[in-house]
Amino acid sequence: MRSSAADRTRPTVWDGLVVLVILLLAGALFAALLPKETGGSLTLLVTLDGEEIGRYDLDEAAEGTLVTIEAPYPMTIELSPRGVRVAETACPHGDCAAAGWIDRAGEQIVCLPNRLILSLEGEETTDIDVVIG
Repeated sequence: MRSSAADRTRPTVWDGLVVLVILLLAGALFAALLPKETGGSLTLLVTLDGEEIGRYDLDEAAEGTLVTIEAPYPMTIELSPRGVRVAETACPHGDCAAAGWIDRAGEQIVCLPNRLILSLEGEETTDIDVVIG
């Protein structure tokens, strides 16, 4: 004996409704997990060997402002109202320069040979700590 469902070859209205509900739920989940903009001002905190050596308000920085940091391996950082990057470094591997721009509160660039940390501080950080995959 055959089922009546086996005779159907076309999707029904209910099938379309189920697909629509799944798409709406997926879209809502995607929107909920998007990183939120900080909306506030960003401050760069420069720490060398555990000691604060500089603090820069990025809102006041002109585009392309260069700051030289005297460390065991001298480096130059570039400040912008949008973010910070290591422009030049004399450290052996240059991983800190390869990190590129950081532009959100909570992000960091770390130079291990210099024992230097560039941290962005702001009014709000994102809820997501790690993304795997």
